[in-house]
Amino acid sequence: MSFTKVYKFQNLKGYESVISKGNSEMTHMGFARILLDAGESLEYDVVGQEQAIVLQSGDFTAWVEYQGKTVLGGVSGTRGSVYDDLPTALYVPPKAKVKITSKNGMEARVFTAYCEEGNAPYFCPPENVEEGEPGEYIYKRKYRFIFGQPGKHNGEITKHLIVGESVSVPGGWIGFPAHRHDYWTEKECVLDEIFSFQVTSGAPDGLGGLMQHGYDLSAEGKKLWDEVNVIESSDTAVALPVGFHTTVALPGSTVYLLWGLAGEEDKEKTYRVQFDERYSWLEGCLY
Repeated sequence: MSFTKVYKFQNLKGYESVISKGNSEMTHMGFARILLDAGESLEYDVVGQEQAIVLQSGDFTAWVEYQGKTVLGGVSGTRGSVYDDLPTALYVPPKAKVKITSKNGMEARVFTAYCEEGNAPYFCPPENVEEGEPGEYIYKRKYRFIFGQPGKHNGEITKHLIVGESVSVPGGWIGFPAHRHDYWTEKECVLDEIFSFQVTSGAPDGLGGLMQHGYDLSAEGKKLWDEVNVIESSDTAVALPVGFHTTVALPGSTVYLLWGLAGEEDKEKTYRVQFDERYSWLEGCLY
């Protein structure tokens, strides 16, 4: 049995469901991709879920209808490089209608959280994304809060989703020490998480790689299971229903990580994570 699972995009045009209840162990959230060629458009109804749509490349213009009104009309964004450029994003609640067009082609990646009620639609331009660059040495990375946890940047926008990005230094770590969110305790809460990656390097062909590590420990610190996913392409997502998880770029590679979390539908949005305390002595290098 695998506790983590890697999903490769099929490069379907339009809206491609990648991770769902039907093909994963995820209980609270899913993942999709939107891919449009130049001049194409996409229209769909959002049913039984809220969505965070994060532009990866290209351009889009979007309209969102909600409760019989056009709440977002003709909002637009462009993006060149996920490594250097801040994202443009949309929050879309259940019972909304979405229309997206692209002049030159675009890719967006979409987190979904299962729910019947949401908040008002929201457009998040790049200037409304919080970016920081904490850490030292191979632990240095960029973080970008798009829709943060309660009390953080844009934490009130979504009903359940927590969404952001991280970018490593070459050969660096993202999310180390590993953390877990599997139990309702004072230190953690129950959350699903999904990672989606892009990776590059200084090689002539630009190819790079990363290792995504998942595992769990008993109360006594005994390793219960241990999995490593080696990823060498930019068309993947990883479902993380349980366990500690962290990511490291291969030497010479730079990793872009788009991450999303969501908890139980009948509970308020909460964020508490349990770090692997065996590595707490490294805290001074991380922040």
